[in-house]
Amino acid sequence: MEKLLQKLETGWKKLVSKLNLDNQIEKQLLEALQRDYFEEKSISELLEKESARIPYNHLRKKLLDIAQSEKQHAELLADKIQKLGGTLPDHAVELRNQRQKQQFTSTIDLLKLLEEEKDEYIEYINTAYLAEDAGHKDLKELLMKIGEEERRHRKELMDILSRLNPLPAS
Repeated sequence: MEKLLQKLETGWKKLVSKLNLDNQIEKQLLEALQRDYFEEKSISELLEKESARIPYNHLRKKLLDIAQSEKQHAELLADKIQKLGGTLPDHAVELRNQRQKQQFTSTIDLLKLLEEEKDEYIEYINTAYLAEDAGHKDLKELLMKIGEEERRHRKELMDILSRLNPLPAS
């Protein structure tokens, strides 16, 4: 009987530790999705705002297209956050106000945005594998797709920047 009690106790400890680990992974996933949601929303708003500064219509349109794609990413992430039982970040308003104070007045500043896009790509790949660890394969596929679109956005932003400031001919 004592062996049975030990086995039951060991089994319960394993089960509880696994449940705690699963909860931690789920919590990390939700936090990553909330961060990604906010970044997508912020970048979308910033691109829309900064597009007004672009002197060429075709480049402005490219920037607005990227902004629209970022907005769609935010909507997809918001849906997934809510399906996982999370809420959209409360700190979004405060961070948005901080970002609105920043003025991107030169292409050097747009380069900072380009760097953010690179970071976003890496974050999506990491979050995709976190989703897989949490057992959300459909979410992993979505995050990998968004990550790939972020990589494409980065290339498009580099193209826009190079057209705004072409290198001098030697």
